[in-house]
Amino acid sequence: MTNQQRISFITVTLIVILGFAVYGNSLGGKFIWDDEYLIKDNAYIKNFSQLPNLFTKNIAEGAGKKYNLYRPLQMITYMADYSIWRLNPYGYHLVNVFLHILVGLSIYWLVKTLFNDGLLAACSSILFVVHPVHTEVVSYISGRSDSLALLFILLCFICYIKYLSDKRASLYVLMLITYILALFSREISLILPALLLLYHYTFKKELSAKGFLPILIIAFGYCLLRVTALKDLLGIAPASPGLRQRIPGFFVALINYLRILFVPSDLHMEYGTKLFSFREPKALLGILALFALLIYAFTKRKTNRLVSFSIFWFFVALLPVSNLFPINAYMAEHWLYMPAIGFFLLLAKFTCYIFRQRSLKPAAGVFFLLLVCFYSYLTIRQNRDYWQEPIIFYERTLQYSPDSTRMYNNLAVEYSRRGRYQEAAALYQKALAIDPSLARVYNNVAMAKRYIGKPQEIIALLEKSIELDPTSAKTYNNLAVVYRNLGKPERAIPLYKKSIELDPASAKTYSNLANTYAHLGKPERAIPLYKKAIELDPAYMKAYNKLVEAYLQQKQYKLAIKYYDQATELGLNDPALAERLAPHRH
Repeated sequence: MTNQQRISFITVTLIVILGFAVYGNSLGGKFIWDDEYLIKDNAYIKNFSQLPNLFTKNIAEGAGKKYNLYRPLQMITYMADYSIWRLNPYGYHLVNVFLHILVGLSIYWLVKTLFNDGLLAACSSILFVVHPVHTEVVSYISGRSDSLALLFILLCFICYIKYLSDKRASLYVLMLITYILALFSREISLILPALLLLYHYTFKKELSAKGFLPILIIAFGYCLLRVTALKDLLGIAPASPGLRQRIPGFFVALINYLRILFVPSDLHMEYGTKLFSFREPKALLGILALFALLIYAFTKRKTNRLVSFSIFWFFVALLPVSNLFPINAYMAEHWLYMPAIGFFLLLAKFTCYIFRQRSLKPAAGVFFLLLVCFYSYLTIRQNRDYWQEPIIFYERTLQYSPDSTRMYNNLAVEYSRRGRYQEAAALYQKALAIDPSLARVYNNVAMAKRYIGKPQEIIALLEKSIELDPTSAKTYNNLAVVYRNLGKPERAIPLYKKSIELDPASAKTYSNLANTYAHLGKPERAIPLYKKAIELDPAYMKAYNKLVEAYLQQKQYKLAIKYYDQATELGLNDPALAERLAPHRH
């Protein structure tokens, strides 16, 4: 091993160790927010037979939700996770940390490829890995799309650069594959052609049609897929504010982004869709900062490529989330995951500069060590104090976003799960006071009041929810459950069927309808529904047990034993059923 290889090995090892050190305490975190829809309640990730749906449906379709996000690779990773970890959040968090480390290593590789400077590459990567602004990507399981997309963008970028000087077919194929994987991870990957053009501009490299054109064709093909077969390219809401109303928010966000990169305090989710005026001080400051930095980058293009490339990278990578197209917030911390590379490059450049001044070398080492320790401490603290428990997460987020109906709703859901129904109902009422048109909140408050309210009140709330949103499969299911519990199966059955029509991937609804038929003494109608529930969710213990009971009721003992044994192989056996089956085994 050469000295250079030894240094690279030590650097890679250090990046890996630091990644696990700062994010080790995130492994104990629970499912939070969109994790419910993307993982816990998502039938599509629980059975490999649903794999085609991951390529043709939105990311939350398997949970009966309508998102305008198409990220099949993200969902495939959840499917792989579920096959190993089931619903243990630890494994999902572990994969997120591993992906973040891989992104850090890719940054090390890219910077070394671009600037042939191992120290610069190491400092950039280390700062990226430990900075707390990335907790929203790493510690939040649903943030995985950012790390997946950036990983493949960086690998594609590296393959592209290497292919320009070494025309190997393997590099060409890898370049195309990694870009397709990036697009299947997150929509922002469409910005890669602009980043490649930035490379040609900054480093004065001649543009090769053979290398660049296929990337452009893939991006165009992806857009075509979204606007035809998948209908919606960017999910623009028709009632979104106009461009002139949205743009000041970008300049406000720019100042906030620069602040949290330098001083990463008060990090949180849910910045909201606030609108700002150009007279807002932060908006004016943002405009000045934008033009000052861009002018500086232009002037440094010939004398300092690194500075020019870093600043341009930051702004180009921000373009997809600059609200040129309407999006669901004026800013978000996870949107810095790719742009921040430019910031860390500049910070690493400063560190390397003072380190290479002989008299300042010790000071540079101390500065960098203190900076890494400071960022690492803040990351560990953010994981511990913000991302561990759903209730803590929602309560703290509400401190920053007191008008967020989503936070009130989600906190109320957590209170309900812990039996704090009165508190949950009060929070739902706060959400409705802010926005009385929220169908899902009427549904949720009805579920909270199951234990403290009157049946007719609950039915009225669910009917109001259906009136506001007649496409909510969950609400039809919940209303059916209420009628079934009231002894009115004739009212429940049509509602279950409507729920299944709207969400044919809900194992729970199939099982609920089957339970109704079983209660009516119609096991022959319940059995195929239980089987469908198991097909959708192979780990659905209640469906297995009810299916076995249905076969016992029909005295089909061989089939009852068959499905009980299948459940046992999955660790889902019920000892009480085992006793009932024992006399029928030979």
